[in-house]
Amino acid sequence: MQPVVSIKELMDSTVDPAADGVWDAVGTITTASGVDHHQPRSDEEWQAVRRHAVTLAEAMNLVMLDGRHAAPTGTRPGLGEQAPAQIEAAIRANPAQFDQFATATRDVAIDMVRAIDRHDVDAVMKLGGTLDDRCESCHVTYWYPNSPRPKT
Repeated sequence: MQPVVSIKELMDSTVDPAADGVWDAVGTITTASGVDHHQPRSDEEWQAVRRHAVTLAEAMNLVMLDGRHAAPTGTRPGLGEQAPAQIEAAIRANPAQFDQFATATRDVAIDMVRAIDRHDVDAVMKLGGTLDDRCESCHVTYWYPNSPRPKT
């Protein structure tokens, strides 16, 4: 197998939309008008959320493919991000750690598929938080390790 796009491009085109698809599927929004609980209600809506979770799980396998660059040549780092060459150097210095981050994220997505198959809204909501933690752990390790952390 040969990588076609960079990690950044894979994130932008596949991972982010898939993650947003599962994060946006369930939630509670409180406004002046009241409380809105949203969730999939039909088999078709659950299937749409399932597609996002499956895409996310499989995308994490693709992230781990050897030879994938952090970003396209000439990409400038975003605010607070390391340069792509620094990200790649950090990944090359400890590829097993990078793969652990991707595997942990993939495993959450697999758990999410199972929760979706059960139509378990509470589990999907909880796993959404776990997914966010897994994503952020990798990002703060490789993309913006020098950014200040929130005070707890």
